[in-house]
Amino acid sequence: MLSSQMKLLIKILANKLFALVVLAGVGIWLLVVPAFTGGLGANPLEKLLHQSGEIAIWTLGAVLSLSPLRVLFPHSQVVVALNRHRRAVGVSACFYGLLHFGFHVLYEGGLDGLARSLSKSFIWFGVAGLSILVALALTSNTWSIRKLGGTNWKLLHRLAYVAAALLIYHQSIAGKGHWHIARWLLLLLFTLQIARLAKLLLTKWIRPLRTLSSFSTITTSP
Repeated sequence: MLSSQMKLLIKILANKLFALVVLAGVGIWLLVVPAFTGGLGANPLEKLLHQSGEIAIWTLGAVLSLSPLRVLFPHSQVVVALNRHRRAVGVSACFYGLLHFGFHVLYEGGLDGLARSLSKSFIWFGVAGLSILVALALTSNTWSIRKLGGTNWKLLHRLAYVAAALLIYHQSIAGKGHWHIARWLLLLLFTLQIARLAKLLLTKWIRPLRTLSSFSTITTSP
């Protein structure tokens, strides 16, 4: 039996306004507030570039964590409430990724600088990952599900894992000091996916054993 406080918490977590406030609030707190308070250091544009990229990749990590958590904790009302916001979190990851790309263009001095930066391999990994996120964001709606069909839509949106791999690699080779951030996200996602697969396999094996045990009990009972 859930307490009244827990019911209130779950209601708040499931509210769309809560998700909007959190997803927008992260950007406001880490990007907008420092920009107006002089908290971006000696090179503000570089700081905005790095901050927006980290927000994007961690937001993507958050949405990819929701499905494994739902499998691992199917009866958790908190996990169920958070899973209601998967679409919003995914679109936010794309938004922050585009913002990161925009800061990169400004940092390189415009389109000419962007063209020169394409000689760096980590840029291509970032562009590839971001392109996938854009495609997923554009199809994160009911109309796309109807047009593509449920199965095809799910297959398309599994590319989010490909995007995550590309963007984690992009971040890890982007410059000195970025790997220590990327590795924690990689470890988190890897651990959750292994735990998810382990539970699914155990459930698949245990269910027939329980059925066999129940059948044996019935057949041997007097």
